[in-house]
Amino acid sequence: MSNPGNDDDPWLLDEDHPFLEEMDESEPDPLRPPTGVYFCYRCGTPWPDTEIQCTTCGSWDRALQEARPHLDVPGDQITFDGPWSLLPWPKQGTVVMFGGPGAGKSSLAGLIRPTLWLTKEQEPKPVGAMFRRLLGEEYMPRVVVVENAKQVHEQLQILSNGPVVLDSLTALGLREGLAAAHALVEWARKNNERCLAIAQVNKGEQLAGYNEIPHLFDSVVNVTPDPWGVRAFRVVKSRWSPLEAIYWTFKKDGTISEPLFNAAYSVEGEPGQYWLHPFPMKGATWNGLLAREASEDRLVPGTSSSAISASYMPDGFLQPNDVHERRRFAERHGLKWLDPSQLNGE
Repeated sequence: MSNPGNDDDPWLLDEDHPFLEEMDESEPDPLRPPTGVYFCYRCGTPWPDTEIQCTTCGSWDRALQEARPHLDVPGDQITFDGPWSLLPWPKQGTVVMFGGPGAGKSSLAGLIRPTLWLTKEQEPKPVGAMFRRLLGEEYMPRVVVVENAKQVHEQLQILSNGPVVLDSLTALGLREGLAAAHALVEWARKNNERCLAIAQVNKGEQLAGYNEIPHLFDSVVNVTPDPWGVRAFRVVKSRWSPLEAIYWTFKKDGTISEPLFNAAYSVEGEPGQYWLHPFPMKGATWNGLLAREASEDRLVPGTSSSAISASYMPDGFLQPNDVHERRRFAERHGLKWLDPSQLNGE
């Protein structure tokens, strides 16, 4: 039987072969070997075609488009400084952080010590000044000014190690920003690295840009003042951890620190959107236990609670279903938690 293909490439059909007339050019050629992304079958790490062994766990077992990642890779996750402690950031992890002008997004991004800082927002000189303010002379990334998504892609093609920060998607414009977001996410997953994209807010105080952007990234962080003006770092989406929040502030020298809370507080808001409300100022809705302690001259600074009076309850107070999360939020900021059952038992 004669070979229907080309002598130089047995997979390549002659141009006049009748089979080609029936093929849709948009569909893959069924006579060619399968192509796609390979993964380590044991740990799930992307496996470049240039490697013969998994560079993460050392396995020799790879598979096309699938894995059974039962192996936990030591050092795969990392916790960065400051508010980033909320996120156990794994390799291949992608984050988009958004907030209004002057919210401190760039300063927070600097804390992850990126290898490459892509900027459309600032010139290299002020970026360098920011890093010297935050980290002294100990760290300085390579700073590259980009004008469009193509330049972002070109810079990523010559880089294999991160993290990478892009400041910002919004400054590139709607379409270019979306294309740049895709380039960042693809680079992080292909190179088993981390990337962070910064974005502004729209008129509704939501992430500016196409709705596809927050779905592309593994985690979405909102940087905004809470109702009392303290800066808040809020994880509003995460594939790695619960939705949580933490306060932070700038010190006089421009470095980042945690604020001090020297009153008694009611923990208000919803999961991922909690805030500390000083008692007895208006708006402290979870104030029953705080009010009782104050009426008996036992309320002291540095305490918190989320309980309202309820005579039908055994201890006389009702707490929300998410009381454990509220308590964790308060204790994260150095406050002592007041629990009705413990206080009534004393």
